[in-house]
Amino acid sequence: MSKTASQPNELYFFTLTVVDWIDVFTRSVYFDYIIENLDFCQRKKNLEVYEYVIMTNHLHMICLGRDKPLSDILRDFKTFTSKGLVQLIQNNEKESRKKWMLAAFKRHGNENHMNKTYQFWQNMNSPTLLYNNKIIDQKADYIHQNPVKAGFVAEPYDWYYSSAHPDSPLKTFDF
Repeated sequence: MSKTASQPNELYFFTLTVVDWIDVFTRSVYFDYIIENLDFCQRKKNLEVYEYVIMTNHLHMICLGRDKPLSDILRDFKTFTSKGLVQLIQNNEKESRKKWMLAAFKRHGNENHMNKTYQFWQNMNSPTLLYNNKIIDQKADYIHQNPVKAGFVAEPYDWYYSSAHPDSPLKTFDF
């Protein structure tokens, strides 16, 4: 187990979680924003995503940073998406949970000296270095079973925001 994903070209499993496990990803606009930014990181920052799932309050991925530490890519991704998602929430007239979500993000931001205002993501990414096929298969199965175990779908391939879905909006790499 690694505490940071500091080795380029090494495959990692990691989780990004919203503070307080807030169910932000219940609207397509927020899901789509994550997909757009993962796609950007694939095209511009040498992120290679092999498996992923976006749940209502967290996302799991198996990925690597090609010739670049994954920790650097994740840092940039978290910083950019934190600001963008907060802005989307602030500007979303249909967002009925806006007030309490922003209050929670602000409270976490005030508690963390590294933030100026809001904190969207928890600090920990929990990266795990994947060093053999058995562990890779276990983590891939865990990722795909997440929406099934949560009761959202009957089969992994039914969850749209997952690499298990045949028409997944994020293109992934093959092992």
